[in-house]
Amino acid sequence: MTTRPGITSTQPSLLPSERWHATTGQHLVTLLVGFWLMIGIFVDGWAHNHLGATLETFFTPWHAIFYSGFLATALWIGWLGRLGVRQGRRGLAAFPDGYELGAIGVAVFALGGLGDMTWHTLFGIEVGIDALLSPTHLLLFLGAELLVLSPLVACWRAPTSRQAPGQGSWPAVLSMTAALSFASFMHMYAWALVDLPNATNFDGARSLVVSTLLTALMLTAPVLLLVRRWQLPFGAVGLMYLLNTALMRGMTTGLGNLPIVLVLALLAGLAADLLIAWWRPSPARPLQYRAFSVLLPLMLWGPFFAGAQRLNSFGASLELWTGACVMTALGGLVLSALIIPPALPVEAQE
Repeated sequence: MTTRPGITSTQPSLLPSERWHATTGQHLVTLLVGFWLMIGIFVDGWAHNHLGATLETFFTPWHAIFYSGFLATALWIGWLGRLGVRQGRRGLAAFPDGYELGAIGVAVFALGGLGDMTWHTLFGIEVGIDALLSPTHLLLFLGAELLVLSPLVACWRAPTSRQAPGQGSWPAVLSMTAALSFASFMHMYAWALVDLPNATNFDGARSLVVSTLLTALMLTAPVLLLVRRWQLPFGAVGLMYLLNTALMRGMTTGLGNLPIVLVLALLAGLAADLLIAWWRPSPARPLQYRAFSVLLPLMLWGPFFAGAQRLNSFGASLELWTGACVMTALGGLVLSALIIPPALPVEAQE
């Protein structure tokens, strides 16, 4: 109990290291405004892909959607910080545990937005891959990632068990889904589920292998990371893959063949959910974790390439597409070794 001359307080003094924790409801509000921002960016991406030649100004309806999403997210993060200040916390410690990322993300995104407006005014509107590699757009991407990852980091640090399916994990799954979608957005030029290169020549075959490996690693890593921390509820991977594929396909290729690819992504995700429920891969069960990391990409890319070959839509040889599938599995195994490395001997831990 703290006291001052003539004043008695029943409030405990706050230690500098103390952090407060956001509730599940507050996580869901963060995700709501974060998804607003995310969908706005995908809508703007659709405009750049289909109307790029006609966009001549920064002030477009598409920019208005995602910048209003950013404004809503920034106001919400600021409100959470205000709650911490009223409790006597200062600086980044005023934000809930994990939400210091969001506070930094607000500043980074705002800086990127000002830079983007200036860039467009001076140099015009970027088209194609140039738009994804613009320095100001990369700042926007970084800020958005920090914003939507806040609930994931907060849930990760929460003192909850991994054993009970769904305990604290759904906000983390949705947070990771948004982060994956931002990352895939920025790599749409090499996203194999969007457009398969014609593999009848060397350059096409090389592009096919590179884009497949990049896409496979980016789809596998978030799941392996979540499984390291939680026993995920059934449907978590299916939802992640379904939503991400719908956003990517809708933004780039429109509605053509969308149901087929969506069903494939959903089935692959649900197959992963079944394996998670059956094997319960975790740091305490490393053999199951390694096996899951190998099978996870195969469940998506095997049927995907087999169907594409059946439709004769990309001209790859049997050796090429089956070899690409094996490489995605090996990539999953390498990721598992990075996320859960083999135990060190006692002598090496000193």
